Amino acid sequence: MKRLFGVLAGALLLLAVPVVAHAGQDKGKGDTKSSASKTLTASGTVKSVAADSLTVTTKTGDETFAVDAKTQVTASGASHKSEAMKSEKKATQITDFVHTGDMVSVRYHDEGGTKHAASVRVTKKAAPSK
Repeated sequence: MKRLFGVLAGALLLLAVPVVAHAGQDKGKGDTKSSASKTLTASGTVKSVAADSLTVTTKTGDETFAVDAKTQVTASGASHKSEAMKSEKKATQITDFVHTGDMVSVRYHDEGGTKHAASVRVTKKAAPSK
């Protein structure tokens, strides 16, 4: 049930983002398709992560993504940690779930040169350091 809710919430988020991006376009322009409404994907290894950004090393080099409260993060154990922090009335951040060395898949929108991460999915956790 929790997984279904997460999938539905993610789908709604992905549907809402292009609508919001489209609403900000000039109405007089003939080109209704812009790079802001396209959802792009990048995969690789997390080089660094902060509360407001994520840098991923991909096949083509390092890519930095802006993250915010709207960025959906999917990781093993994230729902349990989110619920625990919610019960303690604490806000979660991407740094609670994504760490340097993790393999991730990022769905993002290019918003005028800034890559905004709509969702980040941890596909493989980094090996624990000794």
